[in-house]
Amino acid sequence: MPAEYSNYLTHGRNEANHLPHDDQDNCNMDHVHGHHSHDFRHTNSKLLAWCLIITFSFSIVEGVGGYLTHSITLQTDALHMLTDAAGLLIAYVANIISKRPATISLTFGFGKAEAVGALMNCMFTLMLTLVLLFESIIRFWHPTTVDGIGLLIIATLGLVVNGGVATVLSHGLNSLNTRAAFIHALGDILGSIVAIIAGAIIYFTGFKTIDPILSIILICFLITSNYNIIKRSIIVLMAGVPEHLDYKQIGFDLENMVGIVSIHDLHVWYMSANRTALSAHIVAKDPLSWQQTLLECQQMLLTNHSIEHVTLQHEFDNAEHEHCELG
Repeated sequence: MPAEYSNYLTHGRNEANHLPHDDQDNCNMDHVHGHHSHDFRHTNSKLLAWCLIITFSFSIVEGVGGYLTHSITLQTDALHMLTDAAGLLIAYVANIISKRPATISLTFGFGKAEAVGALMNCMFTLMLTLVLLFESIIRFWHPTTVDGIGLLIIATLGLVVNGGVATVLSHGLNSLNTRAAFIHALGDILGSIVAIIAGAIIYFTGFKTIDPILSIILICFLITSNYNIIKRSIIVLMAGVPEHLDYKQIGFDLENMVGIVSIHDLHVWYMSANRTALSAHIVAKDPLSWQQTLLECQQMLLTNHSIEHVTLQHEFDNAEHEHCELG
């Protein structure tokens, strides 16, 4: 672990007697977030449901079209749309689950169900994409005659449909699940464009090898986009620091607040796919001014870093307490 990070994770002092953790020492700013979270999840459910129906329906159309035209590119795009439909179904179910209230065993609620859904979606898509990669490579040794005009027409319809789905999903990017679905929709748009190019080249030149070539290009894009979503989902599930936040800067900002000597045991993590939490031990100068210092810290974290769920434990500079290590 880098040295500058460990400064905030451990105390670095050796006093005995750790102060008791009274309930009033902590502050939870969760009230700011509640209604907004419910609203976007309700909206995202509708978006996901409509996009699921549209994507699944047209994946069947493209699959049949790819079979009739013998186009591996169109079949690649059709299978990808079908996996997107499966992913949207997973996302929809996860979105519904994430609305459930917290329980005594899951005190943070079910918000991370969205990250689980996004991870399952991407892993499933990656496996099927590798199958299509193998099929595309085989086409170089066993080329198949492709109906260029049929491929061109179906791919153009696919571009219109996928463009509509991406536009709808773009209104719900505050959810990791919806963002994952949006990225897949962009992949479908690229797939349609690639299929259009393949159809046009085959129709006008008869160069049928372009079909597996463009299919491989599309597959490489899909693998890259899925990798990025998998990486973020793992960060959420592993309670990692959100990628849009600077851990070191947050610690620096807290330490530079008036009335604070130092901080330690600073943790910043995803409570859910869309909510960030922070906890820390604060060594404060004056017990009498702690409440004001606490409010100023909360406001700074909300304004500068958009962190709303904050828990701070105070320890006073003139009190003795145990050295605190990260568990």
